[in-house]
Amino acid sequence: MSKIVALRPNRDTIRPVLMLLTSHRIDCILLCLRSLERFTNLERFKKIYIIANAVSPDHAAILHRFMHTRTNVEVIHCSPRGLVPAVNAVQNEILVRHIDDVIIKMDEDVFVAPLWLEHLLEGYRAHRISKDIPIVSALSPVSPPGRFALGRYLKAEHAAERAMFEGEVVEENWVYHRWMWEKVTGENFVEGWLGSNPQPYFYPGFATINCVIYDRRLIEAVLPLPTEKVLGSPCSDEMTVNSVMHARKWKNAVVSRAIAHHYSFSKCEEYLRAHVPLDTVWLYLQDLWRQEQLKAQGFGVKRLGEVVTMAGGGRG
Repeated sequence: MSKIVALRPNRDTIRPVLMLLTSHRIDCILLCLRSLERFTNLERFKKIYIIANAVSPDHAAILHRFMHTRTNVEVIHCSPRGLVPAVNAVQNEILVRHIDDVIIKMDEDVFVAPLWLEHLLEGYRAHRISKDIPIVSALSPVSPPGRFALGRYLKAEHAAERAMFEGEVVEENWVYHRWMWEKVTGENFVEGWLGSNPQPYFYPGFATINCVIYDRRLIEAVLPLPTEKVLGSPCSDEMTVNSVMHARKWKNAVVSRAIAHHYSFSKCEEYLRAHVPLDTVWLYLQDLWRQEQLKAQGFGVKRLGEVVTMAGGGRG
């Protein structure tokens, strides 16, 4: 059974600003919003901006409905499709407006897990005065920083399957995409990872900004994000962040217990959808939700869908 890790009482109340980017993955944004609603107190956010980049009418309707169920949500539509110029221009406006706030940036194909925000904020607090660690990431197994953090655990626990998690860069590694998602959805991978008592943080010198938290230390270093393509210069927000990190020898703190699942990088998406469709991911998220409900009722859960103990030590 996974260990229960008590978070320290908050010494201060942080109300971050959530910046959620969405464009064409309508099924992903549905799961993203549902996981946020189920595993997050959305009132914790000072503001939620949804940047909708050239979305379809059906996609826009989903966002409109979500916005009108809450008072702290604003949907900002922009076009044409692409980070440059549309999305980056909107991000620049938001970051300037909230330069004194704490920002969480998330993509439409990220599905959060229980306590992700609490652990991410704890990680931010631990590094907020650091001069060379201005960005903190949730652990996304399907991401370069995620594989970096999981490296020693993978080699120890899955040594016979080494070929599945080594090799190509994660962004182009369809083998790793499929293997990891099959582990997550069918073999209790996250439970095993958390039960191994991992070190609190891992520090790669790069970041994938699918689910990250930062403040003005990073904002001032990257603003303005590029709104036009210049030969030889970074054009995406992620490229800009990594360029600055490399130049200044900064590190990214990956929080081992803040789990936020990234579905797929674009080059592997079609293959992954054929082998681990979003229906499978949805069933996995449903199982997580049922576990949380059982825990709230005083039950313990050993594996997905299996109740093994009741409050007081009886058997279910």
